[in-house]
Amino acid sequence: MKKNKDKFKYFYKDLLQYQKEINSELKRFFNKKIKESSLIFKQAAETIRILKQGNIVGGKRIRPILINVGYSLAGGKNKKSILKASLSIELLHNYFLIHDDIIDRDELRRGKKSLYSFYKNKTNDLHKGISLAIVGGDITISLAYQAILESNFLEKNKIKALEILNQTNINTCHGQMLEMFLESKPNKITEKEIFNILKNKTAYYTFANPLKIGAVLAGSNNKFLSQLEKIGLSLGIAFQIRDDILDLFGSEKELGKPVASDIKEGKPNLLILKTLALAKPKDKKIFKEYLGKKIINQKDIKEIRRIVTESRALDYCQNKAWGLVKKASFLIKKMKVPQKEKEFLLNLADYIIERKF
Repeated sequence: MKKNKDKFKYFYKDLLQYQKEINSELKRFFNKKIKESSLIFKQAAETIRILKQGNIVGGKRIRPILINVGYSLAGGKNKKSILKASLSIELLHNYFLIHDDIIDRDELRRGKKSLYSFYKNKTNDLHKGISLAIVGGDITISLAYQAILESNFLEKNKIKALEILNQTNINTCHGQMLEMFLESKPNKITEKEIFNILKNKTAYYTFANPLKIGAVLAGSNNKFLSQLEKIGLSLGIAFQIRDDILDLFGSEKELGKPVASDIKEGKPNLLILKTLALAKPKDKKIFKEYLGKKIINQKDIKEIRRIVTESRALDYCQNKAWGLVKKASFLIKKMKVPQKEKEFLLNLADYIIERKF
């Protein structure tokens, strides 16, 4: 047990160091963009200032961290340049969040007003608020590409990195659309469709492609990229399964958001799918009544948790996630790469399955 605690102690130390460096680089990047935009007109600079606030507040920074890790795994040495290029995936992430808040009608993001809500209040016009936020998202994705274009790497490697970033955008949008199409038919969703969402909406975007972007900027070959993709997909799917478990069984205090949001929104996930498949007829009927119900109290959550647990859907999902993490860990251990980054990835794999938020 002590050994396990020590392992996470050093993992968190590395994580915090990465986060500190990325946050500092984000501030430098946005300050430069504010200065450049001020030459266009006053409102342009003001827009970048607003986007800066949304980008530098909160977030685990897992995606840019993995670009840095992928780069070092592939033998990259230019730490300063990869730090700047790694901002690309964080900017892509925030671009998605801006649009997600519009799709989900979320007024808050990380405890503050979402961008469309901010602009809605500023203009006193919902449509204008949404329109301005969409444009703000478009600027953010353009900045994501600039982070790579302005980095100090070989042009051919930057082009490959941009291709992966662009494919990440496409994959994630396809995953988002599939999820939206399936929300209306929770009883007819297949496990294959759920894993398509997990792979495209989360795994490529959060794990596999960040690792690959870092590696290609270091000049990695296709064989190594294929190894990273297998590892990243396994970790990414496990991460999202664990996320879905925490959404129902986690602590609201630790999560920093209300629990059971997937139940309230009727979003398809593996935990919901398996509960519908495995629950007793009486429990299944009760469970279905909660799906899409906007107001759920603590007594309701306790009942939902009971049904999910007794159906063995929770066990099924936990075992799936464990299996994927073990597969990824096996592949990581086989790699002949720098030990520091190898250990970080192995610890990250354990963190994914053991995390509480």
